[in-house]
This record gives sequence, structure tokens and C-alpha cells, in this order.
Amino acid sequence: MRHFAFVAALAAIAAASTAFAAPDVLSIGQIVEGELTTNDSPRDDGGVSRDYKVEALSGQFLIVSLTSEDFDGIVTIFNPDRSKAIENDDRVEGNLNPLAVLETAQDGIYTIRVGSFGGGEKSVGKYKLKVMAFSE
Repeated sequence: MRHFAFVAALAAIAAASTAFAAPDVLSIGQIVEGELTTNDSPRDDGGVSRDYKVEALSGQFLIVSLTSEDFDGIVTIFNPDRSKAIENDDRVEGNLNPLAVLETAQDGIYTIRVGSFGGGEKSVGKYKLKVMAFSE
């Protein structure tokens, strides 16, 4: 019986560690049709979030667009050193879809965090994420 309890505990730990999977790696120009679920990383405000990684060059303008009809979204871009570079939750008054633009200061891997506000059914659902970049 003790063996069964040990195996059950290991299975629970494995399930918990896979609940927050490693971020997907995106390419510039890629469009992701995803879905936030209650299995994604919890936010302090009751919403959930999911991370993506993208490689950018110094001096590029990194443009991240998130649209969803299911939840009020937020986009955060983190620098390669994991410091917060920019965050946006509404494009303009009345449009709850975020749009973040960042002029990158260094070559490296940037983290894009897609998140939702609130809790329950208002914080989950389908979304479209677009990652674009241009250089002058």
C-alpha cells in the first residue's frame, strides 16, 4: 500500500510540473491561434497567462498584437534579462485587445506573456497572437 501511495504522489508531482509547460518558441511573422485555460499560469488578479519566446535583434521594433472575443487580454514583453520592457492591455479606448510595440535594445530571446484579467470563465478562451518586427 505504501508503494501505491508513493507512485500516486510521484504522478501528482509530474502532473503539476507539466501543467505550466515550457514556453513555445515563435518566429517573427508567426501567427498563433491559442487558448488560455485554467491550466495556464495563474496571475495575481485572478486571470491566467502563457509565455512565448521570440528572438529579436537590437534596434528592431517588436510588435505584438493579441485579439480575443473571449477575455480582456494583456500583453507583456520581457527583455532577455527577464526585466519587464513593456505592457499593454488596451489598444485604444473601447478596444480591449492589446498591442505592444518595443524597440529592442539588444540581441536576444524576448519573452512575450499573453494574459487575461479577472477570474473564472471571463479569463479563459481563444485568442490570436501576432508577432511582427521591422528595422529601419
